[in-house]
Amino acid sequence: MLTRLFRIEGLGHLSTLIADDSAGVAAVVDPRRDVDAYLDAAREINVRITHVVETHLHNDYVSGGRELAALTGATHLIGAGAALAHEHRPLRDGATFDVGSLRFMTRDTPGHTPEHVVYSVADTSRGEDPALLFTGGSLLVGAVGRTDLLGEEHAVAYAHDMHRSLHEVILPHDDHVVVQPTHGAGSLCATGIASTPTTTIGYERRHDALLRVQDVEDFARRLLHRQPAVPRYFARMRPTNQAGPALLGGRIPEPRPMPVDETRSAIAGGALLLDLRPPADHAVAHAPGSQSIPLGPSFGTWLGWVVEPDRPIVLILERPTDWDEAIRQAIRIGAEGSIVGHLRGGFGAWADSGGRLESSGRLSVDQLADQLDRGGPEAPLVIDVRQADEYASSHIPGSIHITAGSLPDRLAELPADRPIATICASGLRASVAASILRTNGFTDVSWVASGVPAWRAAGHPIVRGEAPTGSAPTRRRAPIRAGARG
Repeated sequence: MLTRLFRIEGLGHLSTLIADDSAGVAAVVDPRRDVDAYLDAAREINVRITHVVETHLHNDYVSGGRELAALTGATHLIGAGAALAHEHRPLRDGATFDVGSLRFMTRDTPGHTPEHVVYSVADTSRGEDPALLFTGGSLLVGAVGRTDLLGEEHAVAYAHDMHRSLHEVILPHDDHVVVQPTHGAGSLCATGIASTPTTTIGYERRHDALLRVQDVEDFARRLLHRQPAVPRYFARMRPTNQAGPALLGGRIPEPRPMPVDETRSAIAGGALLLDLRPPADHAVAHAPGSQSIPLGPSFGTWLGWVVEPDRPIVLILERPTDWDEAIRQAIRIGAEGSIVGHLRGGFGAWADSGGRLESSGRLSVDQLADQLDRGGPEAPLVIDVRQADEYASSHIPGSIHITAGSLPDRLAELPADRPIATICASGLRASVAASILRTNGFTDVSWVASGVPAWRAAGHPIVRGEAPTGSAPTRRRAPIRAGARG
């Protein structure tokens, strides 16, 4: 048995090519949509992909199952409850199939999603006992998959299902069995996922406290507490995967450079100019109305979270070679069709054309502290755009909490006549949030270039506690000095 792990950092996505190399055959479990990496790996180890296997209908990315099956002629397998609208082989509880000497057994494990299954794998050339368990979005490394992605109205019932799946199907496996989940660190499909991509049944049984909770109601409460905010694009992923994503034919869309005049015409027609340069560069100078989402591991998530799905997009790339990474991340969330091209010559071409330029405010933590201490109408409203658990652990007195991705839906709560400063943990989310506000008509907006950890390290006051909702308080709360408990 030979395995090759593939990881997408920003999505926290893990997929696996598993092969019987002596028989020259392989399966790919939970593939991403740009499938060339699997084809390259199969050629490298001289195997043929005969099976494409999925644990559930994914909510966080567009599946590559249909694409990979079409390119290789492989059988596409998934639990029967998925009810895919395209060619596949549905698997019921207990169904088995072989990939050379590797025997897969399917077990129903509803919870993360209702149709979820796991696959145990035994290398029958050595024995009949399972050595590996593909757990999808159920048992993760140091965590359990969330059960609220299909709506709060289902969350508790699905949590009850998850408890049964864990204790009746997954945890009875032997301690040595390797656990290979689909959601890893960085995924928004759970909270608290460890950074290592694999684990074992025995290690999780010993070290994951949630697995020791026997009372199902207590389990549900703990599982659902402080889960991260869900990107808006998640709602489109399940129906897209069920209906069948459009086939790419194994091709990545070619770059389409657009001259400045064509770019201006596209903007006049409603296109968004999306600036992928580093936040500091965008702050110094940018095209009016352009929105900043820097090209990093989470670019695709931000793209699907804060940009309207049908709006045409023209990219400003830092380097022409950035096209490949940008379009791949768009492909993984089904947004490639919205990207009409990229500005030829990048931001330099826009600046050289004589077009108007704008800049945006960027603050250090000390500058923000000075502004807040002075008070009065010039003191900014501080919006903490981190996740709820981060805010609860420590935040600036008087700040309000709105996750960056939720800002487009909560603009009406914010004062139009007051300066605003956004802050996160490092500056990236704050810069995206500030750009969202500016492109929605808020003019006096700054972002903090470091974040709350730097604020605290500088000795500025912090408070702890759950995030309030609603409009901003007008006064700063009594501070707890950094290092104090409260």
